[in-house]
Amino acid sequence: MWIKIRQQDGPNISLPVPLSLAGSRLLWRAATKKGGAGAEEAAVIGPEMVRELRRYVRKNGHFVLVDIESHDGEIIKISV
Repeated sequence: MWIKIRQQDGPNISLPVPLSLAGSRLLWRAATKKGGAGAEEAAVIGPEMVRELRRYVRKNGHFVLVDIESHDGEIIKISV
């Protein structure tokens, strides 16, 4: 998974995030401890969502999950 942020007046950021990291129990436990009210619910369904993403990518290939462009030209794109 790639998280890309492009800014008009700042640095461009491109972060690779492996799906194995996104599905780790350690990450979801930390999110539950440090997160807000919805973090516990997300921790329950999060690993299952990551498994489904992996299955989808194996079957159909990579895709863009989020693609947002603001009025001042900043772009946020998450591709799996």
